[in-house]
Amino acid sequence: MSNYTIESKSQLAKLMATENLTIQHSKIQTAKFDPKNRVLYLPIWQDMTGVLYDLLTGHEVGHALYTPAEGWHDAVVDKTKGKSFKSFLNVVEDARIEKKIQRKYPGLKSSFTKAYGELMVRDFFGIKGRDINTMSFINRLNIYTKSQYSLKIAFTGEEEKLIEKVKNVESWDEVVKVTNEIYAYSKDEQFDMNDIEDFDMEDIQEYEDDDSGEESDSANEGEADEEGEGEDDKGKGSSSENESEQEDEEEENTSPNVNRDKESSPAIEDQFEPRCETDEKYRQNESMLLDEKSKNFVYLNFPKADLNKVITPYKKVHELMEKSWTDQINGGLFNEADVQKVVRDFKSKNEKYVSLLAKEFEMKKAAKSFAKIKVSETGDIDINKIATYQFDDNIFRKVTMVPKGKSHGLILLLDCSGSMSQNMGGSIEQIVILAMFCRKVNIPFTMYGFSDSLSMWTRDHDDDNYGQMFSDNPGEIRMRAVSLREYLNSKMSNAEFSRCLKNMLLLKSSYEDRKNYIRTKFYRPDSEQLSNTPLTQAICAMKDVMLNFRKINNLDLSSLVIVHDGDADQVSYYNPIVPTDKSTQYGGESITTYDSNVIFLDSKIKFQYKVNPELMNRDYMIRGTMEWFRKATNSKIFGFFITPGTGRNLQSSILNQYYDEKGKTLHEGYERYQTWDKAKDLAKELKTNKALVSNNPGYNKFFFILGGKDLNTEIDEIEIEGKVTTNKLKNAFMKFNKKRQVNRVIVSKFIEGIAA
Repeated sequence: MSNYTIESKSQLAKLMATENLTIQHSKIQTAKFDPKNRVLYLPIWQDMTGVLYDLLTGHEVGHALYTPAEGWHDAVVDKTKGKSFKSFLNVVEDARIEKKIQRKYPGLKSSFTKAYGELMVRDFFGIKGRDINTMSFINRLNIYTKSQYSLKIAFTGEEEKLIEKVKNVESWDEVVKVTNEIYAYSKDEQFDMNDIEDFDMEDIQEYEDDDSGEESDSANEGEADEEGEGEDDKGKGSSSENESEQEDEEEENTSPNVNRDKESSPAIEDQFEPRCETDEKYRQNESMLLDEKSKNFVYLNFPKADLNKVITPYKKVHELMEKSWTDQINGGLFNEADVQKVVRDFKSKNEKYVSLLAKEFEMKKAAKSFAKIKVSETGDIDINKIATYQFDDNIFRKVTMVPKGKSHGLILLLDCSGSMSQNMGGSIEQIVILAMFCRKVNIPFTMYGFSDSLSMWTRDHDDDNYGQMFSDNPGEIRMRAVSLREYLNSKMSNAEFSRCLKNMLLLKSSYEDRKNYIRTKFYRPDSEQLSNTPLTQAICAMKDVMLNFRKINNLDLSSLVIVHDGDADQVSYYNPIVPTDKSTQYGGESITTYDSNVIFLDSKIKFQYKVNPELMNRDYMIRGTMEWFRKATNSKIFGFFITPGTGRNLQSSILNQYYDEKGKTLHEGYERYQTWDKAKDLAKELKTNKALVSNNPGYNKFFFILGGKDLNTEIDEIEIEGKVTTNKLKNAFMKFNKKRQVNRVIVSKFIEGIAA
């Protein structure tokens, strides 16, 4: 039983390479390294021991560190050399990079020796039962270097000199030079040994046909017909004269293996191509180690969004809203006085709170900054302290260093799905409060609503053809429509913000101004249709948006704030590298861990996320996408999940969405009979505090907040019963202050972690 995991050995490869290589496992015969894209491909081997895996990773990391991409490519495709030249190059370059990686990590020498010993026992080099000393030089050299120069193998004086050159090669240019010398030596040697299994026999036959004449051919044909030996004897000659000449030539040669045709056929020698049989055999036998029963690894890239199609700028969004409000005023549904009242009521309820919150935020920032102040002595003497030198050594001038605060920004995503209709009014109010706070304290922000309504997209872009919103390349996850509609941002002028604020408050009222489920005054604009919850697509598209946002605003810290009330829509297909009939039929291959290990990948940022087979539901995609987004943008993600206000629906929502401090659901952390009671307790906590912290994977922080009427902010009033006393006033003020915090739960919870 192996005492290692694929993940641990992948990490070992990264550590040895001293860089964050991209490691990919696949059902390939041998490990290989892409030096240009810095990708190390490792096979899925069966019966793999630790030392064998160390050999594999150490060897390929050696290539990663020391083999130049361009030099390797140029040498391999050199048309002046035969096809087998690559095998010769393999032997010399392998010896060089293994020497250098062992020099960097001496502990690998033992692993290499033991691992190659295992491969020898398994006869990976095809030398079992053979005398290695009778084989050609390149084969003996290959076995000798792979044994870490430990086997006792015979070499001639000239070969010893070549071996010393192999031992001393340090650069790639030296590898090519020494390989050329070995290749030329092996060409003569193997031609003499008549080791020409790869030689074109038709060329030999054509030469001998020209030399022996028709009579020899007839004699051979007759002999073949008579003795039944066929083509095996064809071309050897049958006359006694030829046999006599052959005997004379053999007497002159001290070696029975010499091919005397060499001296009389220089053209054939030039065409002769030497081989490294042991290297070829090793490549063939590597397939024996493949674990055919193992799951294949499927690496999926995230597609790139076309932001011109995905994003609707705020000017267009508010233009469509204003047109609707104007039509409603002209139709007599409400008047300008009603509009002013909506704005006035909101400001009177929230403006003072926002100002107070901004002051508290600045105080927190100042307190944290003060805590980080450092006082250091300089080398200059403080002349005001010279008089105290006899009893105080501290006479040097001091300097106070106050660290600069980090700049922070946020992007907010509002779920515009149909299920949000009951919570949209309160959500808009909370978000507008957050926007006002950010403007007050100069925090850059942008607010988007997201959905996948194509009819709304058509209005936004004045176009019926929405086309492909994401790239659709092989190996990418298939993602469909998503629309990011910009509502507010920190770049707006005061006049623009006031205008857009008015539109947002009217939109809020259109969700709340109802009687018996019928709107009585403000009707929602047609451009504000609610649809589905394409959260995965929205976060994928948001990656480039966030990177641009950070760059434009020169941010140190950035956050993505998501306000939603349900699971993300399912994303479950990808584009295979090689399309199949099934993938063509269904518009992609299904993402499943039933027969594959699924890995989300981004080679540019060295990101990999392995999907947990136990989470093959809607969660796996959104989790992987969030982990990728956080790594790609260096941002945090805050989630605000709006729950039903009361009853079993609230408890059921907590049961399905709540994660404890260990990242486990109630189903995982408690016995079945305990889960419902635990959900009830958490529901009580949520009702008391109007917020419940959960540790949902993918988020930095995840909050449950009550929906419905509980989501709406309340009028702030200090209530005191009976005679007003100092203690009553103090307690009432503290209760009042806490009530303001929980009534503006989104902004209050968010700023807890950003005062840096």
